[in-house]
Amino acid sequence: MHKENYPLLSDEFLDEVVKEINDLYGSPTTEQNQLPRNDDSG
Repeated sequence: MHKENYPLLSDEFLDEVVKEINDLYGSPTTEQNQLPRNDDSG
């Protein structure tokens, strides 16, 4: 029997979550999106 894997959270749901968070806290500015990240984990 073949079982299909469906994502736990749909793209539509995640889009609504993003919209809700942006409405509550404000969307990130362009500058915030372009800041370099320091992901030195080692």
